[in-house]
Amino acid sequence: MMCSIKEQEINSVLTIGLFPNTNKSNVTPILDRIVAYLKERQVRVLLADDVAEVTNYHELAFKREQIKNEINLAVSLGGDGTLLQTVREVAPAGVPVCGINLGQLGFLTEIEIADLDQALDRLILGNYTLQERLMLDAVLVRDNRETYLSSALNDVVVTKGGCSRMIRLKLYIDGELTAKYPADGLILSTSTGSTGYSLSAGGPIVSPGLNVIVVTPICPHALHARSMVVSENEELRLAINAAHDDIILTIDGQNVFNLLPSDEILIRRSATCAKFIRISSEGYFHRLRLKLWRNDDEN
Repeated sequence: MMCSIKEQEINSVLTIGLFPNTNKSNVTPILDRIVAYLKERQVRVLLADDVAEVTNYHELAFKREQIKNEINLAVSLGGDGTLLQTVREVAPAGVPVCGINLGQLGFLTEIEIADLDQALDRLILGNYTLQERLMLDAVLVRDNRETYLSSALNDVVVTKGGCSRMIRLKLYIDGELTAKYPADGLILSTSTGSTGYSLSAGGPIVSPGLNVIVVTPICPHALHARSMVVSENEELRLAINAAHDDIILTIDGQNVFNLLPSDEILIRRSATCAKFIRISSEGYFHRLRLKLWRNDDEN
């Protein structure tokens, strides 16, 4: 889908929210450069109030819980983790996100520092495409009560904590018992997350154009355990059985929830989708080769 903003309308309609990772040592000069560049072009710039306090941009502060309703697009400054957090924050308002890579791999981010000025010009002019990505909702079932936990762009992971003992998990798909896993845990990922933790655990790489859920066991104590790919329209229920209560659920490797041995987790397609801004004409598989298989070119 192609987006376009008429140049004469830019000054009146375009508001960009900046979402920097303030723990990055190199973020301050890049943030200063971006703010100055956008202000010079009469673009309205906003920062979440807590970030504005840390970065001394008090005049750009806006309440974090409301900023997604005020901006036209969001720009994350950091690595993939910063982008994931930004997406979860602004996706409910339909705000598209573009990531500037200040990290190492930056598989999900779109802009490298060397291309910053040109990329900002394209953002201002609306000269980009949008790519929609599936998101998941994680729901806790405890004592027959459902509690919404969070949305996820990459994955929902149920695993043992620091305890060395494995946990036993039953997977139901649309109410039918599908598999039993004696394992360290289970990863339920989107196609976007298939190149993350799931890949490290032996799961498949899935093209982001496929709206599916990948189920990958972590260190299963069973010869038959394999990854499974299911439709986005199917509801997954994970029943936990453990002799200990050192069990955790993580969302995108960031949000952490403690679980009890008798808990169940529901994974459903979210009503919200992530919108990625794409500036480069290079496709997903070029990015895959460049970022994940780059060491092959050195041999």
